[in-house]
Amino acid sequence: MRTAVLGGGIAGLTAAYRLARRGVDVTLFEATDKLGGLGGWFKYDGYRLDKWYHVLLDSDAYLLGLIAELGLRDRVDWAETTMGFIVNNKHYPFNTAVDLLKFGALKPLDRIRTGMAALYITKLLRNGRPLDNEPAHTWLVRIFGRRVYESIWEPLLIAKFGDMRDRVPAYWVWNTLNREKNGSQEVKGYVRGGNAVIVDRLVEEIEKAGGRIRLSTPVTSISSNADGATLDVADEAVHFDNVVCTLPFSRLNKIADKALLSKIPQSSIDYQGVVNVMLVTRERLSRHYWTAVVRSDLPFQGVVETTHVVRPDAIGNRHLLYLMNYCRPDSDLYKRSDSLQIRDAIDGLGRLYPDFKEDSVADAFVFRAPFVEPVWPCGYLNARPQSQVIDTRVFLATTAQAYPMVTSWNTSVKLADDAISAMLGRESAVVSASTDAAALGNAAASIVNGAGTAPIA
Repeated sequence: MRTAVLGGGIAGLTAAYRLARRGVDVTLFEATDKLGGLGGWFKYDGYRLDKWYHVLLDSDAYLLGLIAELGLRDRVDWAETTMGFIVNNKHYPFNTAVDLLKFGALKPLDRIRTGMAALYITKLLRNGRPLDNEPAHTWLVRIFGRRVYESIWEPLLIAKFGDMRDRVPAYWVWNTLNREKNGSQEVKGYVRGGNAVIVDRLVEEIEKAGGRIRLSTPVTSISSNADGATLDVADEAVHFDNVVCTLPFSRLNKIADKALLSKIPQSSIDYQGVVNVMLVTRERLSRHYWTAVVRSDLPFQGVVETTHVVRPDAIGNRHLLYLMNYCRPDSDLYKRSDSLQIRDAIDGLGRLYPDFKEDSVADAFVFRAPFVEPVWPCGYLNARPQSQVIDTRVFLATTAQAYPMVTSWNTSVKLADDAISAMLGRESAVVSASTDAAALGNAAASIVNGAGTAPIA
């Protein structure tokens, strides 16, 4: 049973690993010369640094299960973290009930209503499925009130989805707010050595089991029927019995023939891209891992300081700051030059953090990804693509299937497992992830942070 896997991110690597371990003749094709996708890294002064802000959550059951299976569980470090808000250039901690009561960006009565609404969402409303058909903005206004929505939630939704924010279902927001557990205290984890360690181990296991990985090998077309699929690879038509596609639909649309695309629901779904400015600094910026930025003198939607979780002494006693903007890949913001992006980041931090000094920045980098966050329409739950494309031997494990979960490595591992289970004709193994509620601070962070495109998350 010859099987091709398209894409070398965590979903593709997981799929190839599962298949190779089951004795399937599997080849993974990656268009670039690097594996990892949004979990990619680069070499810096003898260390491998993640391009994107990634961490683990203790509720990431699928990813943690894979990490344990790979023998890496003892390399996971955990740390307690906190969140902050910057609203109208003022800093606020946002982690406890006391923080909420002191949250000067809202009027006193709105703070009380916000606390009650957060309690309702994360403790009392245990079934969010009926929210699939309701726009997030109407639901949030109803639960929190218009002033709170316009002050906090609308800017967060704009930060994540831009001018497409009104399309997003309330079910996605509800699920995101309930993603993290242990609501009294954030806990995040990190595999010592970064995402590269996970990818290295997957590659080792795939190749040891007889699987093949072909880098710098784009697939330029794909057609399929009930008997298999034909790929154009390096100007050669190659037949496979099965194909697992992990590419975003924006990529798949360019290579799939019309017959195949006509069988894939939501194949034209829109995506938001992301621009990350990464600063390598000599000093810590803030006491918070994650700070959401609303209506302030920083032209970015948030700041993540991953070295509250990643040990600075493991990367040469440096600190890592990530400043992000979610935006359309065809927008001026996305295309803005690296030098201007970096200048904006450094100048903005100087305005908002009195102790920040430009000479503490050792290096700066800009990373872009065009298709990160699908913009889910209302009613997506019943319209999302299934693991197998009807009447074909093409199987999907893409971010377009993540809903209502956040796009994260944890979700991608689950989607890969679902695709392989469908291919092999087995029921998908269900891993029970905790759904204990997060604190409201964790919830707000998850809206923009994805708590994952970014956290391996």
